[in-house]
Amino acid sequence: MSLPPSVAHETRTHKSSVPPNCRFEIDDAEDKWIFEEKFDYIHGRALVSCFKDHAAVFREAFKSLAPGGYLELQDATFPLQYIGEPPVNSNLYKWGEFLGAGAAKAGRPWTNTQHYKRWLEEIGFEDVVEKRFFWPTSPWAKGKYYKTIGTYFQADLLKGLEGVSIKVLKALGWTIEEIQAFLPGVRKDLMDTSIHSYCQM
Repeated sequence: MSLPPSVAHETRTHKSSVPPNCRFEIDDAEDKWIFEEKFDYIHGRALVSCFKDHAAVFREAFKSLAPGGYLELQDATFPLQYIGEPPVNSNLYKWGEFLGAGAAKAGRPWTNTQHYKRWLEEIGFEDVVEKRFFWPTSPWAKGKYYKTIGTYFQADLLKGLEGVSIKVLKALGWTIEEIQAFLPGVRKDLMDTSIHSYCQM
């Protein structure tokens, strides 16, 4: 059976764009790492919700690095924070509280990022550097830099809102229908630039 022309073209393009010294492997980072070679660089991003034991994964990364190799992590610190008094009656605030409770109940708490630096140092990493950035959840903040970040982060949050919510809130016993009925209010709050919420990265 032949592929349609568009798919065949895409397949050829994809194959030809992969460098000869590059290969892809699919594995579970929570399993023991059994790679044949050591790595010069390991990158992890948005892992806050991924693992039951982040430190165990970082230990495997440490053992899998070549001398002088780097581990770089980019992640968010939850829950969301607010300038001024938190709007505790808003759907966005409630969503954050529900996410925190659901993630904890599922055994994958979203509060681990604050421990990364300490864990890495305890594991044996040297010259650990932690940089903190502030990402507004919408373009409410002043200045082109923060407005740009806020616009992109808002788009990310809106795009991932339903999938993340279904995955996490089901751990609290919510039905799909209950989750979908709750989310329009959260979307409205994410679009509301009078709510000054942000995430620390």
